[in-house]
Amino acid sequence: MKKLLVAPLLLVACAPALSNAPKPAPGQVIVRAVSTLPSSAGLPPQSPEHEAGIVGFASLSALLLVQSRYDTGLPSTYDAFSFPDGSKSMTPLSGKGDPVAVAIEWQARQKDGTNVVNVHWESRPLGGLFLGITVKASSTDAAVNTRAIEDKLLNRFYAFDGITFVASGR
Repeated sequence: MKKLLVAPLLLVACAPALSNAPKPAPGQVIVRAVSTLPSSAGLPPQSPEHEAGIVGFASLSALLLVQSRYDTGLPSTYDAFSFPDGSKSMTPLSGKGDPVAVAIEWQARQKDGTNVVNVHWESRPLGGLFLGITVKASSTDAAVNTRAIEDKLLNRFYAFDGITFVASGR
């Protein structure tokens, strides 16, 4: 009986936190991003928007770094994702002092060099602890399921501590 009462209480308790979430634009997902670092880490306090931007950027960076530990959706004939143009593959979308907003380009090449898979990822603070995330994959290889790559990358992103899926416009 207690279990039956706990679920509605949890829903009611969480509703205010997510009820002010922005609606996603077409092709965009909304996540809530909060820092999971302890206060003893010595980082200065941030506004919710700044915190969300930093957490989103750090999680996105980790997504690329740990890609060997999860299924990215790439066929086995492709190398791992990398930055095709080095540091130029990352474009700041925010001004200095503003919450971190970034566009990042990833690319994976087929091992024989014949085809590529490109991923464009944008992360933009939307106010409070909310981020708008847009992921678009494309390929020169018609056999590659780009939607599956987008979904697998997003699902792995949602699994990071501090990232909570809120809504989808996909």
